[in-house]
Amino acid sequence: MRFARVVLGLLLALAGLLITIAGAVAAFWLVGPDDTVDTGEHRLTGKGLAVMTAPDLLDRHGPTLHVTATSAKPVFVGIGQDLDVASYLASSQYSRVVRLSLPPKFETQEMTGGLRPLTPPAGLDWWTVKASGAGKQSISWPIADGAYDVVAMNADGTPGTEVGLTLGVQLAGLFGTCLLIFGAGLVLLVVGLMLLFFRRRRPPVPLPAVAVVKPLPEFVTASASSGPSSPSNHAPSNHAPAYQSPTYKGPARRVAGTAVLLLVATGCVAVPVKNTSASTSRPAVTVADGQAVVARYNELNNQANQARDPKRSEAIEGNPTLAMTRAGYQISRITDPAGKNLIKPFTYVKPKIGAPQFSSYPMRFVVDSGVSNDPNSRQLGVWQRQNAGTPWVLTHSVYPASTMPLPPLEGLRIPAQADMDKLSTLPQAAAANLAVYLTGGARSPKSALFTPSPGMVNLLNQRVKERTADVAQSYIANATDTFHPAGDPVTFITSAGEGLVFLTVTEQYLQLIEPGSNAYWTSGEVTAFSRMVKYTQTLHRDYLHQIALVIPLKGHGRIRVLSMDGQLVGAGGS
Repeated sequence: MRFARVVLGLLLALAGLLITIAGAVAAFWLVGPDDTVDTGEHRLTGKGLAVMTAPDLLDRHGPTLHVTATSAKPVFVGIGQDLDVASYLASSQYSRVVRLSLPPKFETQEMTGGLRPLTPPAGLDWWTVKASGAGKQSISWPIADGAYDVVAMNADGTPGTEVGLTLGVQLAGLFGTCLLIFGAGLVLLVVGLMLLFFRRRRPPVPLPAVAVVKPLPEFVTASASSGPSSPSNHAPSNHAPAYQSPTYKGPARRVAGTAVLLLVATGCVAVPVKNTSASTSRPAVTVADGQAVVARYNELNNQANQARDPKRSEAIEGNPTLAMTRAGYQISRITDPAGKNLIKPFTYVKPKIGAPQFSSYPMRFVVDSGVSNDPNSRQLGVWQRQNAGTPWVLTHSVYPASTMPLPPLEGLRIPAQADMDKLSTLPQAAAANLAVYLTGGARSPKSALFTPSPGMVNLLNQRVKERTADVAQSYIANATDTFHPAGDPVTFITSAGEGLVFLTVTEQYLQLIEPGSNAYWTSGEVTAFSRMVKYTQTLHRDYLHQIALVIPLKGHGRIRVLSMDGQLVGAGGS
């Protein structure tokens, strides 16, 4: 029995010693009271524009991730969805961290690409969390389920990255778990030592009991006895039990079992959950970020309007809106060289954001705003970001009357084929039919497909008056007005299943000159494109129109034109 006790004590002491050392190292060196274990700082150097972790490196969620970046230059560190980070770095050279091995070591892969400076990352709104500046920059983020990347780079977006990177994971209760492991190891160690060195003193062996036999009384007869007399018949029946060696089998099992359960329970609590989300899409923008985009537009657009500078507009507008702005500035500079009739400052107020889900770039969102200097109209616009490194720009912009009912923007989504199949007509067909309607006027057979906006009706009536007046001129033989679709319609599906469509059409107003005559412009907006140039065959004015319309579901009525807004963009002749 002593041999078994020594072997058991030795095993428990050895196991306890190892567990105690492991718990102490984990609690007081690797983890600490902040429940965080980190990789220590690793210097990563590359010619590229960034250091980025592969999306499968953060394959668990739940704990808090701490990232610290240091550099001699101002440094940026951020965490973003792989959808955005991959687009941002798509054509650039950068270093990709593909594995983190133990002892802590970053294994990297160099991704080929260009070295053109990127848009400074701090100004982009899609980062989940970010920090930028000189010296050490740190961020913390509760790791979410999905594909996310950590990025460290120069704050100005230039190549030549040299950064010290530290990754740490904070697991709730990790320090306490390590202390419990440390304590469990101590218990096992103490029990093992007790089994090895503690000897229990034997109790003294009791003397055998002496039976005292009294003589039978003389009056007892032999018939009272049940059998022949025997010494065993008179011995006491409660002999003292023999001595047994003490055993520690039961208590040892209980201690070992408790320690194992404790380790298993605390260990399971500390293990992060494996990622399960397969989603690779996100809303184009948050409501707050969408409103910030509109606020930035308000500021820069007023500056561009005052300077009549299309270069400033390029930072906030894209075609077709940018083309219309450029033409408007050109007309203004020619017709008002002194700058007395500049556009008064205005803003888009109380913007409502409709942000569909996107899984790739370009991304778009829709805004319905009031107009500060025109209470009778609203602005309905589409903002687009071509890739993750470009700014949001206003591409489509119309001004429906404030009395015009607009579709709700909540639940706006990009169309699937099933959505398109339910519409009364496809957006491309709607654009073509609308161009036919505009060219033919109110008598066009395609007019029955549409409910026009007030602005569209006014335009058609104005063109009829202009043609009548032009033909009355002696030098004008005839006048025609022709519309054509331009570009692809931009389509969204509303929560009711209808199609909210933004499209562009071009218009050419053509005047045929009588033989032997000539004509030219001497005043007006057309002189911004052609002034005092004599033409003998034709004159033409070119317009660009933006239109927003709603295509209903099949069997639910006509296509509703919400607004039609145009701009003269050219003039000439032959």
